[in-house]
Amino acid sequence: MRSIKWYVAMVATCFWATAYGQEDTPVYRDMPLHSKGELRVFAETAAFRGPQNLTRLEVYTLIDARQLQFVPEDGKYISQIDFELSLQDSAGNPIVQELWTRNISVANIRELKQDGALVRDIIALDIAPAPYKMTLKTEDIYGDISGTCEGNMRVRRFEGTELVVSDVVFASELKKAESAGRFVKNGWRVVPNTTRFFRAGKPIQIYFEIYNFKVMPNNPNDSFVLGYSLIDTADVVVKSYPAKRLIKPGESVVKTETLETEGLSSGAYDLQVELFDRGTREHLRHKRTVFLLSDENENPQLTEAQQEQLRYFQTIHHVASEKDLSIYESLPTQASKMKFLQAFWKKLDPTPNTPLNERLRDHINRMKYSDDTFTSQPGKRGSDTDQGRVYVKYGPPSERDYTTSVAIGKAIDTWTYEKSGRYMFVFFDRRGTGVYELVHSTMSGEIYNPDWQRTAF
Repeated sequence: MRSIKWYVAMVATCFWATAYGQEDTPVYRDMPLHSKGELRVFAETAAFRGPQNLTRLEVYTLIDARQLQFVPEDGKYISQIDFELSLQDSAGNPIVQELWTRNISVANIRELKQDGALVRDIIALDIAPAPYKMTLKTEDIYGDISGTCEGNMRVRRFEGTELVVSDVVFASELKKAESAGRFVKNGWRVVPNTTRFFRAGKPIQIYFEIYNFKVMPNNPNDSFVLGYSLIDTADVVVKSYPAKRLIKPGESVVKTETLETEGLSSGAYDLQVELFDRGTREHLRHKRTVFLLSDENENPQLTEAQQEQLRYFQTIHHVASEKDLSIYESLPTQASKMKFLQAFWKKLDPTPNTPLNERLRDHINRMKYSDDTFTSQPGKRGSDTDQGRVYVKYGPPSERDYTTSVAIGKAIDTWTYEKSGRYMFVFFDRRGTGVYELVHSTMSGEIYNPDWQRTAF
């Protein structure tokens, strides 16, 4: 079950770095991050009010210890993980850099390989609320493998007079703390569920904080109403939980909750926290995405955007060789195909030592542009037209010329590429429907027909 969850979580979270748009336009998505590299790591963040008008940003990590190399030491087996966390502001200036090491000790390697062990960690930073780019590098020292999580975030502001809710922490363990510890917050042991995956039908545990209550001791209505709901990807409320009226204990409140998911299917949901202050009449809502997994063999429903990006990730017939396509199509399972695709795109990465695969990013952007731009026929996507195929394979042309032939009275779209030579593609709207067919090209391996006008009809 644990390996299935890791695979599904990777599918749901690994595409942020190839989001649509240009690389210099930051994309802010409140989702867990999945690493690139040999060492698989998940990273998650949550923001709370910090000291002196700062925000306390907590960064959580999750690693399956079966990936790590262990060495014998004093009758046990030891592994060492080095972490490097950096934050840059929107101008690219380094704001924070933290380095730390975690040692892991196990008594039995065989049991570890059989049962697995999840290694969780946390680090907290007090920083100014603003947009940042976060990079988390993780290295297995003895195994000499590493992974990098990278993403853009907006660190929220909590000071002021307006009622506000912290980020919701989805917890894999939530209970009253008996002593201090790494994951203890305000008297609660809150071990984060870093992937945000829960079993459908089992409860979701959450922790959050509320700030800036205006306490009115002499007001009989000095209380607040708190409710929760789960909203599906179609923005429909699929489950509501009874609202509760609570007395304000002070200016801030710590809240924990266990929410049942009985009757819900696998998929992505927004958990919405809704709060109403009966004294001041203030009202607010706060959402965060959570995933439900129904059984060991079923993948959760991805959001529409994630499904689209996963389809682009899997669509390699425009760029792969016949040999690669043959191997890919012969693989028996989805897991083996995903493993092949990861290796395939890594092979095409022009900068394999960086976390961003520029070739995969360009491929996704080209697929998206082709589907949105090129006219197609019913049941066929724009990326599967002749123009879409050429655009996905070769990218945008250096020059593009629209003309209407006097001789034939129909439109011609000519693309010219300047790539280690000058190459031309001629597309012809044969039927006058806006669907252009490739009739001639000087690119090696493409159709070559300089007399195409004689046979175009």
